[in-house]
Amino acid sequence: MTDELGNIRAMEPIRQTAVTDRDDFVYQVKWDGVRIMAGITNGRVCLLNKKGRERTLQYPELQKLPGLLQADRAILDGEIVVMKNDRPHFPAVMQRDRAQLPNTIKLLAQTLPIEYMVFDLLSLNNQDLRKLPLLERVAKLEKVFADQAQLHHVPFFLQGSSLLAAVQEAGMEGIVAKRKNSAYHPARQHNDWFKIKCSQSQKCMVGGYTLHGQKVNSLLLGVYRDDQLCYIGKAANGLREEHWQTLSRELPALETKRSPFAGPVPKEAHFIEPRLAVLVEFLEWTEAMQLRFPVIQAFITANAADCRI
Repeated sequence: MTDELGNIRAMEPIRQTAVTDRDDFVYQVKWDGVRIMAGITNGRVCLLNKKGRERTLQYPELQKLPGLLQADRAILDGEIVVMKNDRPHFPAVMQRDRAQLPNTIKLLAQTLPIEYMVFDLLSLNNQDLRKLPLLERVAKLEKVFADQAQLHHVPFFLQGSSLLAAVQEAGMEGIVAKRKNSAYHPARQHNDWFKIKCSQSQKCMVGGYTLHGQKVNSLLLGVYRDDQLCYIGKAANGLREEHWQTLSRELPALETKRSPFAGPVPKEAHFIEPRLAVLVEFLEWTEAMQLRFPVIQAFITANAADCRI
């Protein structure tokens, strides 16, 4: 089965900071999850992530795919998500993706069920579709399955600006803009596809800091998961100079030798009891479950229950 997907790699969108409505493009919601290529052959399913690493065991629910498709052989491209409060929850899908033990995978399949958001069809009954225009591939995709069970087709929209506004309001990751006549260019970024991401926010506990000389120059951030404070990165942007001066005076007096964080932290870290909380805006979660481009928005009143993922 891996041979079926052996030469298939994901086409990647280029990051863009703003959306422009264009007649030659269509727009889709960008789902915050794990990119997965699914190969279906004679009732069997093989799953690979965008780096070509097999993920078949991690998502046993997708063994239902052959019964949901009107095709004997197909290769799908999509995103696996775990929904919480009607929104994709990236930390939860990473729990699924990192699970290795069969009993753990079986338990997580019950407690963190997945959805497969399908947006492209690359092969159908031994016919390679990657050179066809996007809208032709999608038309074929719509004919072989309808939304059912945990399988969903990601729809297109004609107005990217209004879609981005709706996605931002819903607190989701962003959108993807795709040229209507684009072929599928595997294993590369191409200017036929663009991604526009929304900023996200997270309440965090401060469990430490770093120094530049005698001045505090970043705060070490954590969130609670399973009653442990997990380190999610350090933030050095967003505060005014007077804030850093105050922190440089106050935080050393609160220092403790023991790390409050579960897991590794920067070697230069100084630790404090996690009582100070901040609201952080960030671009996205990394696969290592750290915040990408965090910016401190404000100091807030919060406790462990508020700073949780």
